[in-house]
Amino acid sequence: MALPDFIVIGAGRSGTTSLHHCLKQHPDIFMCPHKSPNYFVSHEKQPARENARVRAMARQWVSDRGEYENLFDGARGEKVRGEVSPVYLQAESAPAAIHEACPEAKLIAVLRNPIDRAYAHFLGRRRDGLEPRADFRAVVATELSAPLPDDVAFGSYLGCGRYHHFLRGYYERFPHERIRVFLFDDLRRDLPGLMREIYAFLDVDAGFSPDTTYRHNRTGVIENPVARFVWTRTAPIRTLLRPLWPEFVRDGVHPLKAVSLVKPELDPAIRADLIDVFREDVIRLQNLIGRDLAHWLQDTPVAR
Repeated sequence: MALPDFIVIGAGRSGTTSLHHCLKQHPDIFMCPHKSPNYFVSHEKQPARENARVRAMARQWVSDRGEYENLFDGARGEKVRGEVSPVYLQAESAPAAIHEACPEAKLIAVLRNPIDRAYAHFLGRRRDGLEPRADFRAVVATELSAPLPDDVAFGSYLGCGRYHHFLRGYYERFPHERIRVFLFDDLRRDLPGLMREIYAFLDVDAGFSPDTTYRHNRTGVIENPVARFVWTRTAPIRTLLRPLWPEFVRDGVHPLKAVSLVKPELDPAIRADLIDVFREDVIRLQNLIGRDLAHWLQDTPVAR
């Protein structure tokens, strides 16, 4: 039976694609070739799919146990096997499902300021033609018009940032020493150093140096209107063909996106409003993981 020895559980838009690439370079690590199989939440009801590409993406989730195990059949003597599925930090059911199947697994999370994460999520969906609304303020207002989801946060820009709410289930079921939580600040400041810590946590050679020169899965808006039109209109076809593409394209690295993206600044007024939305969860989170997160609650973002 082939199941993962470790799982990167999130968070989305927090560097997990870069992490996946650094992990799969290590000779002692076998990474599931299908990033985001999402097996342990595949039973959850997903939100209404607003366009063809999102529906096609949902069909790529792995729901069969045998099919999931087959993803690890390519291992050839590596010390550990792993997978990356950021949605595991978006469902209350995920910790129990993972613990039942993989009680000895090690868990890794990378957490980004939830406000910046939500905005990056929005820009990423705009980039890929998945979000028709251009005004982030309107999107925020719509989400805040009802309580943020407690059980499943799929599709919720703000709900996905309630890290304490979704992370606590892992701490309730797994020994704390088998869980490592890093910050996106750590990754951005010193990715090689962060990888040494992760390699050591996984009991593989921490002296291995992965190639960290490329910035994966950048978010932003495609500036050129012609390029933007082509990219968004071909989204459904690209999604259907995604499993057949070279890996650097399949994992979100594409020349069209890489050369022409611009990232508009987040309106400071929106940030100030969202600080109040996330304040309680952030305070609880810093107590849970033992990291000072006061800079997440500042009107002016501070990188650490």
